[in-house]
Amino acid sequence: MKSPNAFSALLDIYISPSKAFNGVEHAKGWSWLAFIVMSLVSMASIYIFYSTVDMQFLINEQVAASTIDATIGEQKMIRQSIEQNAEGQIWFGLFGGVIALAIMNALMALYYMLVAKQDPESEHSYGAWYGFATWTMMPVVISSLGTIALVLSASTDQISQQAVFSYASINQLIIGLEIGHPFYSLLESINLFSFWSIALGMIGLKCWTNFSTNKALLFSALPSIIIFGIWAIIAAS
Repeated sequence: MKSPNAFSALLDIYISPSKAFNGVEHAKGWSWLAFIVMSLVSMASIYIFYSTVDMQFLINEQVAASTIDATIGEQKMIRQSIEQNAEGQIWFGLFGGVIALAIMNALMALYYMLVAKQDPESEHSYGAWYGFATWTMMPVVISSLGTIALVLSASTDQISQQAVFSYASINQLIIGLEIGHPFYSLLESINLFSFWSIALGMIGLKCWTNFSTNKALLFSALPSIIIFGIWAIIAAS
């Protein structure tokens, strides 16, 4: 079975991913809709956060996170730099986030296209794999909606940026390391939505290739394993 249209695929990617990937495989333009939805919801979460948060509180939080091992002179320079760029943060977040998504999709599309060559029957173009990568990242929509909900339901405007944008991280949910710990940034970057995207990649590869479940899971998880593995080694050194 496959999704009959792009709007159905936007729902199916969450409740029946194989239908979405089967529908997307030979469809034209569906992935652009997914990318637009993902970008708009992500931008909305960033805009709502910066429109709501107490900027002085945010600046203090960012300075504290950036000056843990800094001297007094360095702390003053860092604070001055953050304060000078405070107004531009929202624009950097809005458009920088979309550009980052596009670049990440481009890299993952190249990766998927290369690993798919192990299936001699796979003849999808780079553009098709770009669309494929977009659909595997659709958990970003749910993540962004969660951020919006946390911001709008907050009882104060002194909202922690890390708390609302990384609320599903392994660190915040389980480990609880403090800023400054060597593994803090790593564990803040690994979140439930990362695992969801890996699962979607596995399902999608099974739909588009003749890979077994184990092989599809390996290829879907491999980029994350390499990136976080190297990060862990650096953090431990």
